[in-house]
Amino acid sequence: MEVGNLITLGRISISNNRLTGDIPSTLGTCVLLEVLHMEGNFLTGNIPESFVKLKTIKEMDLSRNNLSGKIPEFLASLSSLQPLNLSFNDFEGPTPSSGIFGNSSRVSLKGNHRLCANTPESSLPLCPELGSKGENKSVVLKIVIPIAVSAVVILLLCIVVILLRRRKEEPALQHSSLHIQKIRYEDIAKATNGFSLVNLVGLGSFGAVYKGTLPFEDDPVAIKVFNLNQYGAPKSFVSECEALRNTRHRNLVKVITLCSTVDPTGSDFKALIFQYMHNGSLERWLHPEDHGYDNKRFLSLGERINIALDIAYALDYLHNQCATPVIHCDLKPSNVLLDLEMTAYVSDFGLARFMCTTSTAVPANSTSFANLKGSIGYIPPGNPNYDPILFS
Repeated sequence: MEVGNLITLGRISISNNRLTGDIPSTLGTCVLLEVLHMEGNFLTGNIPESFVKLKTIKEMDLSRNNLSGKIPEFLASLSSLQPLNLSFNDFEGPTPSSGIFGNSSRVSLKGNHRLCANTPESSLPLCPELGSKGENKSVVLKIVIPIAVSAVVILLLCIVVILLRRRKEEPALQHSSLHIQKIRYEDIAKATNGFSLVNLVGLGSFGAVYKGTLPFEDDPVAIKVFNLNQYGAPKSFVSECEALRNTRHRNLVKVITLCSTVDPTGSDFKALIFQYMHNGSLERWLHPEDHGYDNKRFLSLGERINIALDIAYALDYLHNQCATPVIHCDLKPSNVLLDLEMTAYVSDFGLARFMCTTSTAVPANSTSFANLKGSIGYIPPGNPNYDPILFS
């Protein structure tokens, strides 16, 4: 251990003896040491960390010993070191890849069977982590890809099954939409707070529309109560029920259920319950001052085009895609409702008519157009057998 006192020692050679034990760590204090030969002994243990101080070392031979552990990374930082012989020891693990270790002609590592390299350029075998990286990757891909593909296929099959079930269920719902839930007069009276003016949202030719919440509905609904004392109101109720029963489209107002009963006085009572539209009618957006509303904002050109397209889609469905074409006969801004996303819905089918598709076959429920009714300014001139598209 006292060799560390030889601070100015420049060269030491104790090779080919029978020295045992660890390499003295005090050798690191010999800062002027240039040549170190300790080969051919029985030295054990690791290369001392103190060797990092040997900045002037030019030659080091520690071969043919029983040194073990990992080769220190700091040996790569000894820039003056030219030949380094660590062969025939018991070193293990990855070798450094920088500095002197980048030149295989300057380093001898033979006889260390547990050493490996991090780069394929070295003559040593690749480290298990690196060598099996490609194999592991391929194994992982072989396992993961089939699992992922199977999961995607199963997911797609589930989606297809769900969509098929929905398609099978939707027609039944469409044809029975007027009978989803039977309600009583008392339910409607309670939902509208006794038909309070506070809940009144609109008046029509054949009745009034109220906002309310029914016991079996979480969201508010629009309740159209028919004034059966008004001439044509009973017929309008039947026409609207018939039109809604035979139509179903994303731009037609959604009917939830109906109520056909008697009130406490024994008089007939009829009402239709619709999906409530939070943004009201198109009429109120086009002419807010006429309805007592402040003009908070104007409809943009894009919104107007989208609303016109929604109405056109609804009319195309009614005129061209229904089994028996339906003519609305009273298409106007007050009968176009807007939801929270400003999607337009055509409503109020009280004057709707079923149109004959041929001149020889007249449906039993068809109505003549001779006494066609509608709103002044919105009845199409000339031919009444179609509905205009609103751009006003």
